[in-house]
Amino acid sequence: MKKMLRYCGLALIGFFFPIIVILSVMYFYDIDAGDIVVTTESILTRLIDAWNLDDSERPMNKTDEKTIYNPKQSKKMVHLYFADETDRYLKVEDRIVAQPESPCQFARILLNALFDGPNDNLNPVLPKENFLRALYIDYDSHTAFVDLKQTIGAHLPGGVTQELLTIYAIVNTLTLNIRDVEQVKITIGGQEAYTLNGHLDIRYPYTTNMLIVR
Repeated sequence: MKKMLRYCGLALIGFFFPIIVILSVMYFYDIDAGDIVVTTESILTRLIDAWNLDDSERPMNKTDEKTIYNPKQSKKMVHLYFADETDRYLKVEDRIVAQPESPCQFARILLNALFDGPNDNLNPVLPKENFLRALYIDYDSHTAFVDLKQTIGAHLPGGVTQELLTIYAIVNTLTLNIRDVEQVKITIGGQEAYTLNGHLDIRYPYTTNMLIVR
């Protein structure tokens, strides 16, 4: 019986001793209970952040990679513009392509599709090889700047009509599929050029032209 009472006494002392110490420290240093709560919360927050940091730095397993790098990227139906069978007008070819979050990356995908050529019974407006040198979008003026390689001129068909189709295939494809683009400025080799292939003035931006579409 005495041993049980002794153990109970020790348990009570062990329970109340930390409380007495904490109350004594609070009284001696004039610490408010609210300060202790705030301090405790801050310490716990730091511990949680440190735990999350360690967890984020561990190597990702296959499940993590599948969750973050989802191969099923967002898709979108787009309207690509190619020459018709007579090479006098543009016609629309609907195609489903990947749609990244960046409008610039999306514009590159659209232009790459034009370089790849049509899937239907239409005629290409750009050479098969990719002659895109650079592309960026000025969101203030809603202008897409398409910079083509200098060697593209030698691979384009001659004639003012073909050059007209080439320019407006690029312009319509970008302006009618990307909300941030209202006009397109074409440059050659990183510099402003007078013409794409000797006929049309490309020193100024071009806007959508549906009169050439059939």
